[in-house]
Amino acid sequence: GTDQGYNSWIQSMELDHRYESGKCFFLSTSEGRVIHIDSRAKGKVTFNQVLSPKKINTVNLHPEGYIMATAGLSTFVELWDVRNMPSTKKLKSLASHCAGRSINSAYFSPNGTKLLTTTQSNTLDIYEGAHLASGVVKPMNSIRHDNQTGRWLSTFMARWHPGTFSDQEMFVVGSMQQPRTIEIFGGDGELMREIRGDALTAVASRCCFHPNANKPIVIGGNSSGRLTVAR
Repeated sequence: GTDQGYNSWIQSMELDHRYESGKCFFLSTSEGRVIHIDSRAKGKVTFNQVLSPKKINTVNLHPEGYIMATAGLSTFVELWDVRNMPSTKKLKSLASHCAGRSINSAYFSPNGTKLLTTTQSNTLDIYEGAHLASGVVKPMNSIRHDNQTGRWLSTFMARWHPGTFSDQEMFVVGSMQQPRTIEIFGGDGELMREIRGDALTAVASRCCFHPNANKPIVIGGNSSGRLTVAR
C-alpha cells in the first residue's frame, strides 16, 4: 500500500494521462519512492519503486507517455522509462542532470519538447529534448531567478500553460520582487510579462494558468491560502 509509516509522507501527486478516466495517478514520497495507483482496481498499487535516496518533490510524465521526470532533494533531475517498473533490481535513470542544490519541480511542456525545472540554485532551467536524451543532459537555457522563499513560505514551482498562444508555449512562476509580482516567461526563457497590482499583497508561491485557450488567466496562491486571479 501507500502507508510507509509515520516518518514518510506523500510529497506530490500527478495524474497518469495515459488513462482518460483520470483514475490512475503517480505519487512521490519523502523517502524517494514513486508509487503508481490504479483506483479502477480498488486502489491497486501498480508499482512502488525506490528511485532516489532522498525526497522526490515532483513526478511528471511526458505527454506522449512512458518517459517520466523526477526531481527533489537529491539535487538531480532524472528521466525514467515507466515501462521498466516495477523492478526488483535497482533502476538506473536514462538521463540526469545535477543542479547543485535541491530541485523544487520538473515539468514537461505541453508538446513535450522541453523540460522545465525550478531549483534552489536560483535558476529556472529549460532542457530541450530531455525525453530523448541519455547520460548527462544540460539545460539549453538557465534563467537566474531568486527562488529563496525562506522557511515559512511554500517553494516556487514554475508551471507551463497547458496549451499554446500564437503557437508559443509559456510558463508562470512567483517572484520575490517588491512590489509583489507574478512572472510569465516564454518557452525559450524570455520574460513576457510581470503581473502586479493592489490585490497581490504577498508572495505568490504557487502559480498556474487556467486551461482556457482563448486568453491567459493566471492564478497565484500564497502560503496563507489567498488566491489572486489575473486576467
